[in-house]
Amino acid sequence: MTGPVDAVTRTGVVVVGAGLAGWTVASTLRTEGYTGDVVVIGAEEHAPYDRPPLSKDFLAGRLHRGDLALSPPDGDDGVTWRLGRRAVALDVDARAVTLDDGTLVVGDHVVVATGAVARRLPGAVAGIHTVATLEDAEALRSAVGPGVRVVVAGAGFLGLEVAASLTTLGARVTVACADDGPLLRTIGPDASAAVQTLHGSHGVRMVTGVRVLSALADATGSGTSGVLLDDGRELPADVVVAAAGADPAAGWLWGSGLTLDGGVVCDATGNAAPGVHAVGDCAVWAGERCSHWTRTVRQARRVAAVVAHGQPPEADVEPDYVWSDQYDARLQMAGSLRGGETSEVLSADGGLFVVFRSGDEEVAAFALNQPRRLMRWRKTHRRRPASERIPA
Repeated sequence: MTGPVDAVTRTGVVVVGAGLAGWTVASTLRTEGYTGDVVVIGAEEHAPYDRPPLSKDFLAGRLHRGDLALSPPDGDDGVTWRLGRRAVALDVDARAVTLDDGTLVVGDHVVVATGAVARRLPGAVAGIHTVATLEDAEALRSAVGPGVRVVVAGAGFLGLEVAASLTTLGARVTVACADDGPLLRTIGPDASAAVQTLHGSHGVRMVTGVRVLSALADATGSGTSGVLLDDGRELPADVVVAAAGADPAAGWLWGSGLTLDGGVVCDATGNAAPGVHAVGDCAVWAGERCSHWTRTVRQARRVAAVVAHGQPPEADVEPDYVWSDQYDARLQMAGSLRGGETSEVLSADGGLFVVFRSGDEEVAAFALNQPRRLMRWRKTHRRRPASERIPA
């Protein structure tokens, strides 16, 4: 619900961030039986929406804005959505959030869920795009068409999804990959090679072992002519997409008294200070950054349970899970690699299935077009991530 805005609003819970993490906190508070008032602050004017499709079906034009909307939390009465307002400061002791219009929102609990900010490339401004918001994806889609040369800086899941989507729009795509193969550190060399082959079969050029230093201005100074690589080469481009990572959106918390080290530092239940919690891409739980949709949802539900009941649920969970649709292929990864794992490759039915082991323990699995096999692996390898285990 919305209502008149006073100079000071007092409420039960202040959620700063109206993305997936903030929306999940608000939703779960209601399903957990929390009856107090909740204020959700969102920098964007939009109601909460699902972001993963931005680089996939939405960018490719197969989905529209309305298709991305997240449904209101159950029992929405008592939830106020303060959208189009940005938090600029936090008084930890008072649990008071200052907004960019000078108003204060004070709560019994504050949940920081501001997510991450896409890293941008130095150089020419026009012609450089990110895919962090609806407007970003729409601007990129309108800039691309048949024959347009695109360089994607970054070969993680985001960069590869963008490359696939723009290829379906007819663009001529080159991906600049800092490692020797796409997703190499995430899925290992065998799976990385399969992913590179997948993109090559659709006409995507993969330049590996290089980083993009900057975008280059064109002769008019109003656009880009390409990018400069760290080995001195230049790649021509009409459009450049920055997809080489993101940084926690926690700069507004400097001076608040919270510990910031790669994000808001929290314990294993998301507590950053008495009555102050953090979830999602802006948080570091027990020394671990959150980098997956599934972990974001899990953290948000745990924090909502802490607020509602004073303690989180103890049930085991499935390993971290990330999936990606690229062209007509589905990529899935369960678990995570720390380094030093051994792998076993199992191929079947035109797909690929890779199991990773640390000693005798299976710690992760990757699947290319093997969805049922991967889901079976997830269900038989349930464990809590280290960042979510509570000491006895």
